[in-house]
Amino acid sequence: MKKLLIVVGAGGSIELGMPSVREIDKLFDNWASENYSLNSHESGNLYRWVKEEVEKYYLTQGNSQTLEQNFESILYIIQFLSSMSNTLHRDYKNDKGLKAFFKIKEFPEIKRYFEKTVMPDADDFKQLQSYLVDKLLHHIRKKCRELELNKGSELSKVRAFFEILKEEFEIGFINLNYDNVILKTLPDLFTGFDVDTGKFDKNQFYHDNWNFCYHIHGSVHFTMNGKGVKMHEITWNNSLDMNFEDRSSQRNVNYTSEGNYFLNSTIITGLDKSNQILREPFRQYYMKIDKLIHDSDAILFIGYGFSDLHLNQLFPSHRMESTKKRQVVVIDYFPDETEAMYKRPDSWSYRLFETIPFNGDEMGNGSICLPPDTIIDYKKNNSFEFSRNKKYPLSIWYNGFLAACDNAEIIKEELKK
Repeated sequence: MKKLLIVVGAGGSIELGMPSVREIDKLFDNWASENYSLNSHESGNLYRWVKEEVEKYYLTQGNSQTLEQNFESILYIIQFLSSMSNTLHRDYKNDKGLKAFFKIKEFPEIKRYFEKTVMPDADDFKQLQSYLVDKLLHHIRKKCRELELNKGSELSKVRAFFEILKEEFEIGFINLNYDNVILKTLPDLFTGFDVDTGKFDKNQFYHDNWNFCYHIHGSVHFTMNGKGVKMHEITWNNSLDMNFEDRSSQRNVNYTSEGNYFLNSTIITGLDKSNQILREPFRQYYMKIDKLIHDSDAILFIGYGFSDLHLNQLFPSHRMESTKKRQVVVIDYFPDETEAMYKRPDSWSYRLFETIPFNGDEMGNGSICLPPDTIIDYKKNNSFEFSRNKKYPLSIWYNGFLAACDNAEIIKEELKK
């Protein structure tokens, strides 16, 4: 049976009640106000201050069309500020001589928990980052516990969709989300962990079997219950009602050779993910992806924004292979007025091109006439914008994931081409 590799991003979970990138940014702003508000003479909080300073900088540079800052880019800046401000760690000093060329601007005073007003230091930025990451994990875990109750009918649609794909393909998931949406629909998928002990099982993991779901950026099921030298070891809790030990704020950090730190967390957030994935099981997941792409016969992207460069860079060499053609289908949602691919100049289309090289002039509806300027006709007709280049096939579905589930046979037939 042919093999279908499925890459799932945030857009694959939003319609099932999980927070979007913008919603997480708002949550972070609210949570930061709880313990990291600015002093009484100013409004706001430390997270918002960092975000606004970045936005003001771009405006002063005359770059009015700069990319909108999201929670991951702000988390990275917070992490970097903490690393640059840290003068305590001699072996991994972040500045590496950089402070000879620039210095960090003055920070605003904050109210640290219930203490007096203080000037934030490296530890405050680190604690802010870990506080937000821990709150996010607990928030998503709560959403997952309520999934069956609140989104039962949507889960049934997703389950039926994947069962239809399984009629033609062995499937495997590269899951970029922390939630359990995929595992709720297909609970028998192999995650890399032993179902009885909860330990990461290398012997089973290195087999070539499909029917898997690898959470390469972490999962709500991950925990760190170990003691002593294994206190940061990640294991699997099958029930979300069990006790989870995953607070990064109470743990030491890890350092890169450049001197940046990253959290000992059960999820990977922010930027610089290529350093964060060096821990187990993230390292094993990532190192296996190249072979999974090689072994696949078709690739399906669901709700992926193509923003993770460490993942994107694995695909082009396989795309250009002369010995094997892989059908590629992208499922996402865009407004009706979005420009069609042959004239779309935005960052999403550019990142897609970097991942799955294609010629925009070859995209359309298959007609010899000029293709539509916008995607509205594709959405109305539940059809694909696709490449007429048979050597490098690409088809894009614009109506969102649940609409694709309602048209599972159409998706399956497109993947079979």
